[in-house]
Amino acid sequence: MSSNISSENNSKSIENKKNNTDNSTETKNETFQSIIKKEGGIELQTPTENSSEYYKNIKNIIASFFNYQIDNLRSIARIERDYKAIGDKYIKRLPFDYKERLEKLKQATSLNYSFLINIVASYRGLFKLYKYPTGEVFMEKLYVPANNIVQIRSTLRLFVRDWSTEGIEERNATHKPILEELKSYFKDKTKKDFENGINVLVPGSGLGRLVYEIAKLGFKSQGSEISLYMLLCFTYLLNNSTKKEEFTIQPFIHTLSNLFKVESAFKKIKIPDENIKEELSKTDTGKITMTSGDFCLSFVNKSNLFDSVVTCFFIDTANNIVEYIETIHNILKVGGLWINVGPLLYHHTDSYNEVSIELAWDEIKEIIIGYGFEFTKEKRIETTYSTDKDSMVERVYKCVFFCAVKKK
Repeated sequence: MSSNISSENNSKSIENKKNNTDNSTETKNETFQSIIKKEGGIELQTPTENSSEYYKNIKNIIASFFNYQIDNLRSIARIERDYKAIGDKYIKRLPFDYKERLEKLKQATSLNYSFLINIVASYRGLFKLYKYPTGEVFMEKLYVPANNIVQIRSTLRLFVRDWSTEGIEERNATHKPILEELKSYFKDKTKKDFENGINVLVPGSGLGRLVYEIAKLGFKSQGSEISLYMLLCFTYLLNNSTKKEEFTIQPFIHTLSNLFKVESAFKKIKIPDENIKEELSKTDTGKITMTSGDFCLSFVNKSNLFDSVVTCFFIDTANNIVEYIETIHNILKVGGLWINVGPLLYHHTDSYNEVSIELAWDEIKEIIIGYGFEFTKEKRIETTYSTDKDSMVERVYKCVFFCAVKKK
């Protein structure tokens, strides 16, 4: 199987996409230039200062990886300050040595940092390096917005869902029905059909697990993702993972709230839960490709590209969900299958400066039918998303699962 990830470039301006300059979306069209071909995996092209705003955004995101340890040590320093603030009278009542807890947090931070720093090691050239007279080399002072710190911590947590044994239950709840529908719908296709390419698109592909699972079935599986955090991590995992459970992280250390047992915060998670290269080698027709950037801009003025589109926890990321439906209709071939699972937790509801069209499921279904789809399946699936199973808090989503075929 080929695990090459090819580029999909989009030069269309996004000036008409007003009020979408949040750092979390990394300037929607700019990241298209970051994906280039590399034999045996994917590579993100290092931008140059001539790239202007693009260069600045990419540099800030990559700086978040380099700055992770410093940011987290600051957080630990605040925890230490708060312990000291309660005074010896109450510190003596604690059933643990708070200094030992701080040390455990520092060790976990170092473990996470050793993983994150390898993801972006090849991008050191974006930053100025200085050398002390002693010969010690240090990097220029990095500016990392608070939102970028949140993104890094969130991405670490998502590795649990997508690439660890601990995430199997969540993945099975949503991924398994999708994979079963793909196998069923295309069951009559021949080996020749798969060799010629049955194309499946996964918008909002995140850390790439669903893209990977679809490729394992022999499909030409393409992810589309706007977050460079996700792309950098998936790139690293695909290119550098050589065995099962090769890397260890402690992604739960960033909050000590809602714990039954403090040990839960220090859980060590091993990733990936499969030997990626070995599993991909078992299919000679499957292929992984990736597109970087805003979903609708990625496929503007394009049509009849895919045999199936799979949206998993994605459609509620839209500013305008009708545009998402239109784009999916356009890029699907007639007879193509749209599979969806997810809630309607609209991501831009509280963003005052962004458009947010929030529709109920019955309204969305009517629009989908109006575009020329015929529903073949609809049901509810209950699941959590990126939840710590040891936490006191658990959000359960009653997701809409549907299959719809493009008839016209």
